[in-house]
Amino acid sequence: MRYLAVRYLALLFAAWMLTGVAGAAPGDADTCRMPGDSDRRIAACTRLNDDNRLSAAMRALVLSSRGLAREQKGDVKGAMADYDEAIRLDPRSANARLFRSSLFGNAANYDRAIEDLSEAIRIDPGVALLHTRRGQSYYAKNNYERAIADFTESLRLSPDNIDAMWGRGQANTYAGYAGRAIADYTEAIRIEPHAPRGYIARALVHQSQGDHDLAIADFNEFLRLNRASSSGFYARGNSYREKGDLDRAIADYSEAIRLDPRFSFAYHDRGVAYRMKGDREHAISDFREAVRLNPDIAGPSRAALESLGAGEPKTESKAEPGAPKRGVLDLLK
Repeated sequence: MRYLAVRYLALLFAAWMLTGVAGAAPGDADTCRMPGDSDRRIAACTRLNDDNRLSAAMRALVLSSRGLAREQKGDVKGAMADYDEAIRLDPRSANARLFRSSLFGNAANYDRAIEDLSEAIRIDPGVALLHTRRGQSYYAKNNYERAIADFTESLRLSPDNIDAMWGRGQANTYAGYAGRAIADYTEAIRIEPHAPRGYIARALVHQSQGDHDLAIADFNEFLRLNRASSSGFYARGNSYREKGDLDRAIADYSEAIRLDPRFSFAYHDRGVAYRMKGDREHAISDFREAVRLNPDIAGPSRAALESLGAGEPKTESKAEPGAPKRGVLDLLK
């Protein structure tokens, strides 16, 4: 919804030209260009588009607005047709290219999205949103260097752009630039101090660097803001375990399991903590449960059971429905 609001705003900067259109029903221009009831917007935009006195550029604006309304109704094919026609009528419509790129991105056609956004940037290079969206497309293609470059340009144009700051933090994380990622997440926290995501993102980078005290401090703040996060308790448990604080680690893994009883990774890592404490029976029980929940990726749990001289539970080869197949870094995606 936030992205749709930004897109509507982008359109409104140009659509004011429609207000003087003659020949349409009273109020059609405002109904067409403003967020609201999709059916009413589509009808108003259609009447405007049928007015043969409109210039090509103005019709392109009308079609772009109708495309947004069709998107809101879930009519992706109709929206794409409107954006295509808008671009045909006005090849310099950066808005229409921005809107069409979103449809390509939603379909995971990131190359086409990048093509549209690159042309939009050529037309209007000073719009931060265009660089942010292209950066997100590059990020989705795992092209982190180009993503970082686009997010950096977006931040030059709009320094407190949280989407660009967050995006660059993610790209820096996956590109292996830990120091830069921490700096970006720190800025993200400054911009949105009550949003949990910045704290867990920074915590995970600290954790990956072995800075567990800093990681735990950030996990604490994340969990203060989001007490229902099984992944947050699991991740903090990992840092406590690495510090040798096994009782706190086990408590965190247990809370993660309480929140998500099918969290196989939490069972495995609690089993590791029990084994480190010398509690063989609890360790075996947890490793067996990890195998039962997620047999397809339970190699480490099977190896742990073998090392303890214990067998694994009887299980089908298919993972239990709903069993998580995630790593903690997937929280950043």
